[in-house]
Amino acid sequence: MSLGAILSLAIALLAGAGGADLTAPDTSHPAGRAEPPPRSEPTAPDGRPDRLHAPIYAIHPAVDVPVLAASALVIVVPSLLASEIIDERCPCDPSTVNRFDRGAIGNHDRAASAASDLTLGVAMAAPVALELLWVRGQAALLTDLVIYAEVLLVNGALVEIAKYTVQRPLPRTYAGDPNLVRSAGGYRSFYSGHTAGTFAALSFAAFTMGRRTDQRVWPWFVVAGVGASVAVERVAAGWHFPTDVIAGAVMGTLVGVGVPWLHLRHDLAVVPVRGGVGIAGRF
Repeated sequence: MSLGAILSLAIALLAGAGGADLTAPDTSHPAGRAEPPPRSEPTAPDGRPDRLHAPIYAIHPAVDVPVLAASALVIVVPSLLASEIIDERCPCDPSTVNRFDRGAIGNHDRAASAASDLTLGVAMAAPVALELLWVRGQAALLTDLVIYAEVLLVNGALVEIAKYTVQRPLPRTYAGDPNLVRSAGGYRSFYSGHTAGTFAALSFAAFTMGRRTDQRVWPWFVVAGVGASVAVERVAAGWHFPTDVIAGAVMGTLVGVGVPWLHLRHDLAVVPVRGGVGIAGRF
């Protein structure tokens, strides 16, 4: 899923939110003003909240819109200046690479590269497809998809920050690939965006499924299995070192869980406060 598609999705969902209450309830009540009665939520036949209809996340436009915009800028702007930011310093000596990573130099599996691209695309589309299958309430569906768009953008921004800061040569660059040695793209090894994107997308799906359906175990085996396959494929293709994909897996999982966790309606949440943002919760 491209950046343009993610942005279009987020904008369309935020615009469509105009007819649905997606924001967190206002818990401030000035003195002398009666507290409004609590809103009723859809319930299941046994009387418990129906989590397939009711929103489990809360959106705070004053926080989420700037986060979405800033993340998009972090992804786009450096790419326009890549040749000026990145130091194209190779040929590089493979013996300077640590022993754990050195074996990736010389890998060039085209099938693995294509498989990793395909798997990433399926992993990023899967949460949207699952949402359309599971979630029946409009407000619940919109909130989930807005949070998912934020997961993808925040994850992408962190990946770009790392790549342009570290500027690690790819294994193929160490191997002397002439198309990469003198290209800014040859110095974006750390950390793996494919691995981070797969883990972020599927971690969001697993976390949300656990909250909506109580399926809290087997989805994480899917996350680990599919994510590990992408990690192995990126190393086999010569696009990344093992430490690149390990870091990508950790960071992607943190984003895929952390962003939705911060938006949960009944746990801690990022909220706007005077002079900035803060974290609030119900205890």
